[in-house]
Amino acid sequence: MIDLPTVRRLAAAALENVERHRGRINALNVYPVPDGDTGTNLQKTMEGIVAELDRSEAVTTAQLAADVQRAATMEAKGNSGVILSTIVRGMARVLGEGTQVDGGVMAEAFRAGATSAYQAVKLPVEGTMLTVIREMAEESELPDVRALPVVEGLARVVARG
Repeated sequence: MIDLPTVRRLAAAALENVERHRGRINALNVYPVPDGDTGTNLQKTMEGIVAELDRSEAVTTAQLAADVQRAATMEAKGNSGVILSTIVRGMARVLGEGTQVDGGVMAEAFRAGATSAYQAVKLPVEGTMLTVIREMAEESELPDVRALPVVEGLARVVARG
């Protein structure tokens, strides 16, 4: 079921993961310039999304998706935050249409996030976070991943990312 407490927990876990790996992500940042702020911008963007979710009073899946989309757009920091926001918006559009998530919906959401991100970047470059979301979408579309319970499928998708 897609509900506010679950989305809050997922967003908080994502933020915690970005915080834990921010330095490593900053060190990887070499495109388009080695400014070393990708991890920091992802963290700031996620902090804004988490804060907005903490304020949300959404009671329907559609309202929750709209809150997440708005937060991702308004809180995006730097290029990486903008790209993350397009991924989140693409995924939220799919997830906001229903109340249940299974492997098929998860795959559709990851593909929508990847497509949204690639379309938002004028000259997409592989070896960036675009590649990561594309690889995650590809993993989510594998028949054996689609057949797994959502939590196990999501673990596989995240591991591939």
